[in-house]
Amino acid sequence: MNVRGIARLSTLAVGLGIGSAVASLPGAAAADSSTDWLSSIDSLLVGAAPAADASTSDFQISVDGIDLLPTAGNAATAVSSAGDYAIAIGDGANASATGGTDDYAYASGTDAVATAGGTSGSNSDIAVVDGNDSTAVAGGYENAAGTIVNPGSEDYSVVFGNSDGAYAGSDAAGAGSYDVAYGEGDNLGNGYATGSDYLLEILKVYGDSTSSSATTDSGNLLTDLLSGSGGAADGSNLLTDLASLFDPAGAAADSGNFLTELASLF
Repeated sequence: MNVRGIARLSTLAVGLGIGSAVASLPGAAAADSSTDWLSSIDSLLVGAAPAADASTSDFQISVDGIDLLPTAGNAATAVSSAGDYAIAIGDGANASATGGTDDYAYASGTDAVATAGGTSGSNSDIAVVDGNDSTAVAGGYENAAGTIVNPGSEDYSVVFGNSDGAYAGSDAAGAGSYDVAYGEGDNLGNGYATGSDYLLEILKVYGDSTSSSATTDSGNLLTDLLSGSGGAADGSNLLTDLASLFDPAGAAADSGNFLTELASLF
């Protein structure tokens, strides 16, 4: 069983390659160890809890419907069904991988919730949360009565951050498979890739690693491009600045313009 468990957790690492790929985009905070879920999974395989959570006693793993750790006094809960795996780390963390087969749920953080699969026919779904008060759901849809409907398979939902949500797969309107919802940052809101197949939703903070917008952001891309707030030294806008490339007076010392000078190199 241990060998099979390691193999399946390795499959989890491969399946969630999308998370590592997105995290490696320009502007990603490479030094933030809290976003390194692969290190957390790797440490579980060698018998140690993730370094960031080493002091917590709220830690549960469920494999094929069996809790592997004592539940008394443990504020983390993990639930699985046959062929599924769930890992929960943190006070109030809840990981659930049920209903289908080869579903994985990983919840790390205070009141973190990760739900994968959920109903018969929802297979190979992965939900990962590394953050407080965040939720990731991959696979079927839970209706108001608490029943999971509309199975979805091979859906991936990943959250690195606090107070965020990522939902991939089915919704009330219909089933969804091969969907990806990804969030990285704090207080970004919810990302939905649900109700159809091959959907992608990404919520991510770039640059200063805060979710606040710049003071010059009007909320409209075209307005920002045409505004005069592009830089303190200019009194124009992006299109005017581009047009200046063709202006012979662009620099006092030159006799032409930027494009002419480039052409002269040939």
